[in-house]
Amino acid sequence: MRPELFKIGPLTVHSYGFFLALAFIVGMLVSFMYLRRKFLDAYVVFELVLAAAVGGIVGARLFYVLGHWREFSDRWWEAFKFWNVQGLVFYGGFILGILAAVAVVRLRGVSVGQVLDSGGLAVPAALAVARVGCYLNGCCFGKSSGLPWAVTFPLRTQMEMGMPRNPVHPTQIYELLMDLGIFVILLAVHRRFRYRGEIMLSFIMLYAVARFSNEFFRYHTQSGANLFFQALSAAAFLAAGLVLVFRRRLLAEDR
Repeated sequence: MRPELFKIGPLTVHSYGFFLALAFIVGMLVSFMYLRRKFLDAYVVFELVLAAAVGGIVGARLFYVLGHWREFSDRWWEAFKFWNVQGLVFYGGFILGILAAVAVVRLRGVSVGQVLDSGGLAVPAALAVARVGCYLNGCCFGKSSGLPWAVTFPLRTQMEMGMPRNPVHPTQIYELLMDLGIFVILLAVHRRFRYRGEIMLSFIMLYAVARFSNEFFRYHTQSGANLFFQALSAAAFLAAGLVLVFRRRLLAEDR
């Protein structure tokens, strides 16, 4: 664990912020290369990333508050601390980030389906990088574990994060490996998809399964939070699956 990555004079570079920025860069490059191969204006990616970043941070914080609302019942103003890296949820960031990006796409007149597909490859690659920052920062940790690969964080971190005082599941690494697996799978088969939007839908389904599984090992300050995010994962899987099943009707116009 290393919350502070390095220092440059008076400037301290934190591991979470560094890898989050690196994740956006990786995702941007993956999306750029995909759109460029489709002979689209790939430079629109830079505008999309900015919109998705703002929408993503707001959405990630909003969904955390929804899942842990009791924490803010007597101090509601803390819900607006968007910079709190321990209180961000991927699903919220994903949904609002996508909506913000779609707004930019509409304004620029680019194919929504192809941009979404570029995100279907970019997001898992970016997530894998971001989880390195989570691990070094000590957030998104797991429940107590006696497995050989369980990790023990420093006592000060355990107290600050409210984590168990014993070895825990390295859920950050679990998700990192699953995100990489999703990226490799989609990269290997993405040319076989017939309709625009199918790569993104496939990513949503695969990530929903990964997140549903990882929630069995994740630790939350509220016991019901695990159930909330597992239900959200199941809903995401079902919604994406239904669209894929009826894709010929829903996506035929954007082939």
